Amino acid sequence: MPLFKVGDRVERIGPLVPIWMKVGIVTKVIPNEHDMAWATQYQVDFGEMKETFYQTELRLVSSG
Repeated sequence: MPLFKVGDRVERIGPLVPIWMKVGIVTKVIPNEHDMAWATQYQVDFGEMKETFYQTELRLVSSG
């Protein structure tokens, strides 16, 4: 089962993430064909561009 859904605000995890590509909106969920949850991919829209990341590279942005 995917950790995030379309419309969720997510943040990229890692020390080398550019500021303009730090927080985006999930626009597409791409399940892993072998049902490995950690290998689910997500297309994320950062405004200027869309990129695809594995679930392990993202975390949910709190709404509060």
